[in-house]
Amino acid sequence: MIGQNRGQEQVFRRFFASLAENPITTMFVAINVAMFVVLSFTGGSNDATNLYRWGAKFGPAIQDGDWYRLFSPVVLHSGWMHIAANTFALVIFGPRLERDFGWLAFLATYVVSGVCGVAASYLVSPALSVGASGAIFGIVGAYGIYLVRNRNDFGVSVNPLILNLAIVLVINIFFGILIPGIDQGAHVGGLIAGITIGWALSPKRVVTIEDDFFIFGNPIVRTRFKRVSNKTIIVSASIGLFIALAVSWWVSNVIDYDHATMGIYGFYELATS
Repeated sequence: MIGQNRGQEQVFRRFFASLAENPITTMFVAINVAMFVVLSFTGGSNDATNLYRWGAKFGPAIQDGDWYRLFSPVVLHSGWMHIAANTFALVIFGPRLERDFGWLAFLATYVVSGVCGVAASYLVSPALSVGASGAIFGIVGAYGIYLVRNRNDFGVSVNPLILNLAIVLVINIFFGILIPGIDQGAHVGGLIAGITIGWALSPKRVVTIEDDFFIFGNPIVRTRFKRVSNKTIIVSASIGLFIALAVSWWVSNVIDYDHATMGIYGFYELATS
């Protein structure tokens, strides 16, 4: 029993240490939990009307001008299992990306992937949806492409990790197809966005040679992974958000929703006015 308690204590210490060392990951975890508490005390996180009230994605609402709904769904979750699964994935993968890419690149990857996930969901379905899944898929995709791009420098030991990431993504997408109610559009959209921006923001291997070997003998060769500039991060994030907004603008001006969907929209508006 003592050994078990010590083991649990070490797990909690590592968990909180990881959060303390990665402030952006901690910030997103805190925001998601805080919003879940708000939902729970204002009507419930499983109540569709309450989710709509707090900014859930719903096609007709975005079409009618609620553009903030491209951002707000990323911090909302429906039910304990939903937030627990996304928080677990964020705590597992977030610190890795934040540590290797830097806080600003991680922030850009998470936000762009989340918004692109919502835009993709808006493209394929008007249905009400919430969750950080698009952002989570995005950071997993970004970390995966970072490993792939630098696999020759990391060595063969990184190959099993790349394979594990690929298996995790395939399994999640597969179950997303089989299980009703899962927003597959957000998953795939966030993943594509994460892979794309991850390619642009991945740290790259840099080799430097120190000492003049003609004078001091053999040179000192140092290898490090150089992060991209803040300018590159801002430009990449701006392009990603522009694409999400352009897709959403196209949907808003081309798609016509049926009477049933518009009836639901009218009910939500009436119930939350």
